[in-house]
Amino acid sequence: MSDEMQDPTENQPTTQGEPAPEEPKARAISLEIEDLSEEGRQRLAKQQGRPIQDLPYRLLSQESRPGSVLALQVEMDRQLFIDEQERLLRDIAKDVALPGFRKGKAPLKLLQLRLGPDAVRDTIASLATNVLRQENAKQSFKLISKPQVQQFEADAADKPFSFEVELEVEPVVELKQYTGITVQAPESPVTDEMVDQRLEQMRHRNAVTEPADADAVYNEGDSATVDIEVLNEAGERLEHLCKEATPLYDPARQLPPAIAEQIVGKKAGEPIEARVTNTTTNRRGEEITHEDLYRVTIREIRVQKLPQLDDEFAKDLGEHETLADLRAAIRGELEKEMEERHRGAAIASLYHDLIKLNPIDAPASFLAKAQYDMIMEDSYQLQQVGLRLEQVVQDTGKYLEDQRAGAETRVKANMILQAISAQEKMEVTDEDVEAEIAKLAESSGRKPLAVRARLEAQNQLAAFADQIMQRKINDFLLEKNTIQKTPAETPAGEDQ
Repeated sequence: MSDEMQDPTENQPTTQGEPAPEEPKARAISLEIEDLSEEGRQRLAKQQGRPIQDLPYRLLSQESRPGSVLALQVEMDRQLFIDEQERLLRDIAKDVALPGFRKGKAPLKLLQLRLGPDAVRDTIASLATNVLRQENAKQSFKLISKPQVQQFEADAADKPFSFEVELEVEPVVELKQYTGITVQAPESPVTDEMVDQRLEQMRHRNAVTEPADADAVYNEGDSATVDIEVLNEAGERLEHLCKEATPLYDPARQLPPAIAEQIVGKKAGEPIEARVTNTTTNRRGEEITHEDLYRVTIREIRVQKLPQLDDEFAKDLGEHETLADLRAAIRGELEKEMEERHRGAAIASLYHDLIKLNPIDAPASFLAKAQYDMIMEDSYQLQQVGLRLEQVVQDTGKYLEDQRAGAETRVKANMILQAISAQEKMEVTDEDVEAEIAKLAESSGRKPLAVRARLEAQNQLAAFADQIMQRKINDFLLEKNTIQKTPAETPAGEDQ
């Protein structure tokens, strides 16, 4: 057992009935991947000023573990550990000056005592790197992350030096079935009600506001201009909370609940007031609760004026001559959207079955990266609507658990899709990229050269090609498998 693994309470008596303290677990020793090649050997040899010879060792076992981990149990002669540690200490001693000794003249034993566990760890790292370099030459490991020496036996003088190293390796995907699969995917027909709903959305987007009549009251959907005055318990104005002629679009978000719930039904000029309890933190970090008086006065109410659904409305949009033409165009857009939803549901079902039919062990580092990416995606989307992740997530543990499950599906599906593209010899050609850039340019009203320049400036060209490959694989899967259309579920509360 190494010095760093020794328990300071070892050999001390324990109280009867109490368990003995557990030995502290040594942290793993990371090895550099670039050192495991012949080029890595030459680089290290140049740094050390001496050739690096292959050392003899015995591979006791090689075991596959969950998470795409390969564990190697290795044993070496004890003298190799002693010699390697002395060599490392001599290299260090050249540049070290200890009190009472000239630079480079410090005794190795004294230097070993000063370095303690670090001398042991450096020795183990050097020997493990030597062994893995030889095994890598034989087995050609496809490493995903740095190898980790998890266990080692370096102190027992009467035993060989031994260690266990874990390698996270890229799993081999053995494709068993990816064609001839039958899955179900919901399909929603486009109804007149859906067209009407889309038309209403367009009406509201093109609505204008105008001042309401003098005796009008505020209703949901109206906007207003209000004055806000806030007084503390002493009757003093809190200027940082007071506002004049401020626009009001969403009372529930812009005003305290006690005020927001009163504003509907009020006329311009009518005062609204309520006492609101607020909690603040002072400079000492103490929470102070106080009750403030909010007074809100409506200056002006503005009502929304919706355009009439007629041929003039269709013409104003600039693309259609009649309302019938606009309805037909909306129906076409909805049909495309429904088809995309059906396609997405079909692909999701295929991915689900592919994972079941082609079992694979997802590497832990891939899962961690995918989970992080998914959390960042959620955070970014919420930022676009002015929210933070912690404001939305109620149960952090469950959220992370769900993201972990989603990450596992994403990682496994991606590895299987890569194997399918390799098996089917799919590739993205320059012509494919140019064709997709041309489509993107046409839809965005820009020139293809400008679109390509932007992709290159943002280092997004490779990601753009990956998207093309993803679409190619999805097209292949939809063509080679059977998709059964099923009626989409009707949301609760709607008629069947």
